[in-house]
Amino acid sequence: MVAGQDKPGSAEQYPIRGTSLRRKGMWTVVVLLIYFAGVMAVISYERTILVESVAELEEIHGLEQRQVALNMTVSRAVLAVNENYFAPNIEESAKVLVLEVEAVLSGLTRLLPHYPFLADGVAALNRGIEELSTSPSRAAIADLRGGMHRLVIDLDTVTNDINNRSQRLLYRYRSTFDRLTMEWTAFVVIGLTVLGGLIMFFFRRLAEDIGVARERAVAIVRGYRGEPLKVQRDDELGSLMSAINDMQRDLRHHESEIEVARQQQFHKEKMAAVGSLAAAVAHEINNPLSAIVGIAQAIDEECQKEDCAQYRSVCHPEMILDQAKRVMHITRQISEFSVPQSPDPELIDLNGLIRSTCNFVAFDRRFRLLELKMDLEPALPAVYAVADQLVQVAMNLLINAADALQGRTDPLPKIEVSTAVKDGMVLLSVRDNGTGIAPEVIDQVFNERFTTKGPGKGSGLGLFLCRELIRGAGGEITLNSEVGTGTLVTVSLPVPAALGA
Repeated sequence: MVAGQDKPGSAEQYPIRGTSLRRKGMWTVVVLLIYFAGVMAVISYERTILVESVAELEEIHGLEQRQVALNMTVSRAVLAVNENYFAPNIEESAKVLVLEVEAVLSGLTRLLPHYPFLADGVAALNRGIEELSTSPSRAAIADLRGGMHRLVIDLDTVTNDINNRSQRLLYRYRSTFDRLTMEWTAFVVIGLTVLGGLIMFFFRRLAEDIGVARERAVAIVRGYRGEPLKVQRDDELGSLMSAINDMQRDLRHHESEIEVARQQQFHKEKMAAVGSLAAAVAHEINNPLSAIVGIAQAIDEECQKEDCAQYRSVCHPEMILDQAKRVMHITRQISEFSVPQSPDPELIDLNGLIRSTCNFVAFDRRFRLLELKMDLEPALPAVYAVADQLVQVAMNLLINAADALQGRTDPLPKIEVSTAVKDGMVLLSVRDNGTGIAPEVIDQVFNERFTTKGPGKGSGLGLFLCRELIRGAGGEITLNSEVGTGTLVTVSLPVPAALGA
């Protein structure tokens, strides 16, 4: 084998035209990773919202606790203010109220960053404390009581705001949690339905195509030689199917070569057997025929010498002589035709080969009721081929033509055999006026095992074998037919270069 040449069946001989299975698997993994990355991104986003909602709820809860504590402190301070408003000792009451208000201010200071509008209440309470500390009086206590009432109203606003914010955050948390649950369910359903469905479809089709390839391989082993597999894939499995088709084609070609060789060997053995039988029969016939010829010649000479009155009226020795010579000529033709030919290509007189073949097949009973006409070009050049193969081709064509004429009486069945030279090619034509071949099957006549003859009357190898033999000689064979009119088969063989020059 030449260096660098691909071995039969190698991977280079069946390249992958599309995306390989390995690449498809990698793309599947990439798609799955992208899908799950998208899922994780959405889940992470929703989780962030949940975490923020929880943090805000914790903050609101802290505010709510501080607000509740402040409300209790404010309530206690309001009660203290109301109780000490009518107390006889203003100074002692002022000290008690200052302590209560300072406790309220402590709570307000923690709420002030979240609710700046409480700053006015804080300032009013600070002024009340300062006034009670410097100049305690019932008027200062009254002002403080008014400030406390305004603070209670502001704290109600704070309470409502905290409750509203808490409700909104709870709603947001529940909505996010429900949405996250739905999204997770949707992602699972989509993943199982779409991706799972695509994967199942891919592997189901892969399994079906593998099954088809396996069944076809088994069928080929069992003798199937029909239509090749239809390759619809462009991956490794498609390359495998192409290899199976090539294997089927190579096997069919190899079997065709074996069948051609077998038919040629059968033809040689048949002609050798016919030759041996013809030689033996001719030898046995020629001995008595020689005696008959000798006696007929003696009678003819004696009748002419004696001027016999019954010569050629009652006595016909010349007829005996002519018919005996005719029988001897027939046996000689059969013997000469059946002589083994050279198995090697050589220059052949195609006209002489056609004459001897026609003379030989004329003894077949199928040719008794038809006209076999020869129109041979006198200046026909020699062709370079194996003589025995051309004999086999000519006999097949003549017998096919005779079979097509069986049972035909009107018009008179006729076979015309002609030779000619055209465009540097030697042409051999066999035409019959038989039944013809239907147009829908004419393209199949050269296929192996195809025949238009009835069961048991043809093997379907005749024209196939003729085409193989003629192509082996560098020529071509064509067929034209019309139903009800007849068929024309034309064999073209090249003129040897030396003769053509």
